[in-house]
Amino acid sequence: MKKIFTLLLLSLALVGCNDLVKEFVSAPEVKSIRLADFSMADKKVVFDVDLYNPNPFALPLSGFSGDFKLNNLSIGSVEATSDQKLAAHGTQTLTLPISLDPNALIEAAKSVFTQQQANYNFNGDVDTSIGKIPFSKTGELSVQDIISELLR
Repeated sequence: MKKIFTLLLLSLALVGCNDLVKEFVSAPEVKSIRLADFSMADKKVVFDVDLYNPNPFALPLSGFSGDFKLNNLSIGSVEATSDQKLAAHGTQTLTLPISLDPNALIEAAKSVFTQQQANYNFNGDVDTSIGKIPFSKTGELSVQDIISELLR
């Protein structure tokens, strides 16, 4: 009976501590997302994500993931673990390289040719010690550049 009571008290204390930690620890903020590189020849796209840590202590990052779409066709994804830490009261840039699926890239390039537009969407998240921080970036690539690379 004493073990059950002790376990119950410990559980209640941990739940209370969790709420206390959430009250004093702020989630990192996504400050900006930039398309750093898109190459059909290398079959890759690279995004830079700037994260700000508003806390007076470093926050560990455990990983990141994301999906890249061109004209609403999924052509690449990334999922990786990380042992980086966000510096206290600092902004840090994470570089997220994404390998593109060759077959999906060809289908997306065909859609660019027929639709005469190249809209992209990158959705992902960064895993921190206090939870997932989602992010999203949309934009447009140069139709001429994509068609030129396709015709090489």
